[in-house]
Amino acid sequence: MRSVLIHGSCVTRDAFALPGESRFWIADYYARSSLASAFADHGLEGVDTSTITSAFQRRMVERDLDKVFRRAMPAARADMIVVDLVDERFGILVDDRAGVGTPSAELLRTRGISPDLHRVAPGSVDFLTAWEAGRRRLMAEATAAGVADRIIVHQARWAERSADGARFDHQSSAEANHLLEYMYGRLRLDLAPHQFVRVPAHLVVGDPDHRWGRSPVHYVEEYYRTFLDLLDRATAAPPR
Repeated sequence: MRSVLIHGSCVTRDAFALPGESRFWIADYYARSSLASAFADHGLEGVDTSTITSAFQRRMVERDLDKVFRRAMPAARADMIVVDLVDERFGILVDDRAGVGTPSAELLRTRGISPDLHRVAPGSVDFLTAWEAGRRRLMAEATAAGVADRIIVHQARWAERSADGARFDHQSSAEANHLLEYMYGRLRLDLAPHQFVRVPAHLVVGDPDHRWGRSPVHYVEEYYRTFLDLLDRATAAPPR
């Protein structure tokens, strides 16, 4: 079995939880964290995470605020570092000290979140500037640590429809996918073609019975199985 370090969202993590999957195991998982936040100099001050009852959700928020992934990645012993950008949809929060956090639902429910924080919307000029700084730092630090060749980008996209024929909001999906394609394109500046995994468009379909509920980023099982097959091929053979 090959080990996987994930910085991304449930679109990647859920694939490894499929019944019968035995090719990979998750070494660690960093969720709800924009690259703009993960590679910022410091997080937001005064946030009290004790109100988050779920240990996983509390750890997720604390890791984002404490920039743990930035410190953990250079020492990662995982066979691959899988990155997806679906949680860039949250944008970022910035305080007057240039501290940065990702405004997940869990963070916004904590005590100590000041109403004076500046919320930066995904896709805005300020967001893209901060995200670009995070991307550059990700690649610089991964290269310095000798792990850049282990990065695999899961080019996930929002679905436009569900398997039962229901349509998701077209404008929301189109805007999200436009931003995602731009950001994946920026990652291509530093990574080789074989480091990108993209599931065919006809499988980007929502599952109305998904365990996390109906959503344009909760896919049918065939999507996840195809992603794992593509990941297996991308990492099992040497690049050409």
